[in-house]
Amino acid sequence: MSLPTVYYNDDPKSFAHPTCHKRWPIILKDSIRDVKKQIVPSNAEAGDEIVSKLSNLLEALESDAKVLPFTEEEIALNADLSHYNVTLAEFNSKKEVTWLTGPWLFLECYIYQLINLYILQTKNEFWIKKFDFFEDLKNQTFKQSEFGVLELCKRYELLSEQIKGENIDLETLKLLFNEFIDVSLWGNATDLSLLAGNVTLEDIKSVQGAEVRKKNEEKILINDLEDAWKKIAASENTNKRIDIVLDNSGFELFTDLVLGLFLLDTKLISELHLHVKSIPWFVSDTMTKDFHNLLDQLVDPKFFEETIHKDQDNEKAIKYLHSKLVGYFENGNIKIDEHKFWTLDYNYWQIPKETDLYNSLLKSDLIIFKGDLNYRKLTGDLMWDKTTPFKTAIQDLATSKLPILSLRTCKADVVVGLPEGVNEKLIKTYKEMGNDIGEFWTSSGKWAVISFNN
Repeated sequence: MSLPTVYYNDDPKSFAHPTCHKRWPIILKDSIRDVKKQIVPSNAEAGDEIVSKLSNLLEALESDAKVLPFTEEEIALNADLSHYNVTLAEFNSKKEVTWLTGPWLFLECYIYQLINLYILQTKNEFWIKKFDFFEDLKNQTFKQSEFGVLELCKRYELLSEQIKGENIDLETLKLLFNEFIDVSLWGNATDLSLLAGNVTLEDIKSVQGAEVRKKNEEKILINDLEDAWKKIAASENTNKRIDIVLDNSGFELFTDLVLGLFLLDTKLISELHLHVKSIPWFVSDTMTKDFHNLLDQLVDPKFFEETIHKDQDNEKAIKYLHSKLVGYFENGNIKIDEHKFWTLDYNYWQIPKETDLYNSLLKSDLIIFKGDLNYRKLTGDLMWDKTTPFKTAIQDLATSKLPILSLRTCKADVVVGLPEGVNEKLIKTYKEMGNDIGEFWTSSGKWAVISFNN
């Protein structure tokens, strides 16, 4: 079958257009600011050189310059860049790639590889290993989530005490699974509501809990969670493993870890693999260091100082959750997996050809792909008709024997698997909400999809 085209930056009805015109310049300007603050004072020469390169990239972006391939010298610093040159040549063979007219997802990946390259070119071992242009923003955002963190910690502590030593029936496990998946799905939303507003196991099983869940599910346009539950519950593997291909660090990572704690506490699984990025990526994506930073920040009295560390009960709850995370990590139940594939320009149809990564994922009983970027990579970020089945859109992955569960709040154009008429209805709804372009409902973050393929 012939495939749809990718989304391009010059399409006014694609969210690519405001992204490249507004978001990308802000990211580059913020990076320039942070280099001046963090590197220039200690090494003016290197810092000024990075600032100059970022400024030149900003100028090229705003002037819609032609996108240049990586040089041999640059590829010598990072061999992965050769992959980008091959893909760039393929796009150039169709039409010349410029920053404001080129393929959206490819160029966004290109930008973050360029930003990382500027650090590699300093040849400073400390910066190469440690510097993250976006760390200040990651920390600031997580710090602003203090009340959400506290709420989750207190409720987790109470539920954990109830679960301990209990022989929980399968139906209750299923309800808990659904609740914690919901928390993880909406983990980057500001209006987090954990466990349908309830705390106890009895409340979760109550009619009121079911009513709240039903209301929350109205914004989930596709919900294949039942099939995913059947897959994990029916597995005869006594040492089940779940993998999470992570999205954002900070609060979303925290909600993913709470989901992992529930899975481990209830012995639904014995291993949780967290897949992280190897370089700073799409501003807030999780790196290995972000996991360890989060553990440190949870118990740092200066980090969450407004409420958590001013009240003994609050502090007890957060230290309890922290101790559980540390214990599982030190015992090897939680593992951090880092692979360069996640920062290549390929979509995820390529996974079966990445032998080491593919063979590892084949051992998983369920692979959860978090967030918008992972969804775009799963579907190739193509202009699929919105009613295209998820199984069709993920191409080679559909028959890869990988049990894939995508948890995604919609923040970009591509959406698949919708029933007939839903897209048209949402376009109308979004316009009635006061928005000029109804098609941008797909990038508003107000709706979500839970898509599964086994």
